Amino acid sequence: MNGFSQTDIFTIALGLTEPWKVTKVEMIPSEKNPDRMEVHITVDYQEGSKFPCPECGESCPVYDSKQKVWRHLNFFQYRCYIHARVARIGCEQHKVRLVEVPWARSGSGFTLLMEAVLLTMLQQMPVSQVAKQVGEHDTRLWRLISLYVEQALEKQDFSGVDAIGVDEYSHKGQHYITVFLAHPEKDGSKARVLFTVEGKGKDTVKQFLDTFKAKQGEPDKVGDVTSDMCHGYRNAMTDAFPQARTTVDKFHVVKMMGDSVDQIRRREMRSKDRKKIGSLEGTRYLWLKNKQNLTEKQQSQLELLLSTDHLDTVTAYNYRLKLQGFYENCLDYESAVEAFEALCMELSNSRIAEMQKVGQSLTRNALEILNYFESRKTNALLEGFNSMISLIKHRARGFRNMKNFIAMIYFVCGELALPKATIM
Repeated sequence: MNGFSQTDIFTIALGLTEPWKVTKVEMIPSEKNPDRMEVHITVDYQEGSKFPCPECGESCPVYDSKQKVWRHLNFFQYRCYIHARVARIGCEQHKVRLVEVPWARSGSGFTLLMEAVLLTMLQQMPVSQVAKQVGEHDTRLWRLISLYVEQALEKQDFSGVDAIGVDEYSHKGQHYITVFLAHPEKDGSKARVLFTVEGKGKDTVKQFLDTFKAKQGEPDKVGDVTSDMCHGYRNAMTDAFPQARTTVDKFHVVKMMGDSVDQIRRREMRSKDRKKIGSLEGTRYLWLKNKQNLTEKQQSQLELLLSTDHLDTVTAYNYRLKLQGFYENCLDYESAVEAFEALCMELSNSRIAEMQKVGQSLTRNALEILNYFESRKTNALLEGFNSMISLIKHRARGFRNMKNFIAMIYFVCGELALPKATIM
């Protein structure tokens, strides 16, 4: 074998250099499951070796040692573990310290490469599924996620952030989290979650502002803020970022109209008018989805309903189409103002109480809604993250605590600097 022994080959494969070397490689039955074989690699250091102090870097003699074990990448289909006698050095300045090993971080039960592969898997798969595949308890994987997220958050830099979106998400009913997002920057960087916190309203904005400043963010350089129509957020964001132009997100405006359409449908379904009930039965998703997302059969059913004149739901749905057309067809601020005023007037004069309320809400938020036609900023990116956050909740089937939920949001949506798996 060209002069290489088995231990030499594994020493090279693990990238070990002096004084570390592989001294033994064996395949033995697992203690927990004797029917399963495992690969165990023993690493040791040469006698008389000195190691740098983890605190000051001074080369120090060995004081004693501790036996440690790490889970490594599988060797083909077999689980693989690295065993090592890790030296403790005696430093004149810092006393006895455990030395760092090149294949694992301090305090971890996984090698660095195993951690990188796990992190890659965890960004794509549910934690429980990864735990099952690799044969580890999910608690160890949650600790791994939390550790790397905390380390990555410490390195965040908000100095280039000049446009921010804010939105809230419900979790288990009345529990809320607020997410602050950076819109893509001029250098081409992606949108990313900046800050996530439990609760909603102005208190969350204050917490975000403190973090924003601590991470080199400059409030006066933020030129745009996008949000929903909740004045608690908007007023607090205006105070925190005084130079920013606030844009009410168009998706929230259209959603408000869609919710009102559904509210009217439910009201008519509760009426005593059998004709209305018969027409609307089983049609909920016809009114909630965009027409192009309906099946051919659903589109035909919708067209038939739109030709009727006895349903408030149809009238409200047509208002929704007008609102969507307002966003799609207005090319500049001036044309948008004219179209918006006409729509608000029409809604306010509607015979349908729910539509009157929509008209009043649009009028109250007119300035921020119309700002869209100058800023062209939306929370579409946050809506995309909303889908990802919903998927995170679905994958986990709930979270044991909010800390894990928030950590996973950062992990998946934060564009954090995490170690990459390099197998080849």
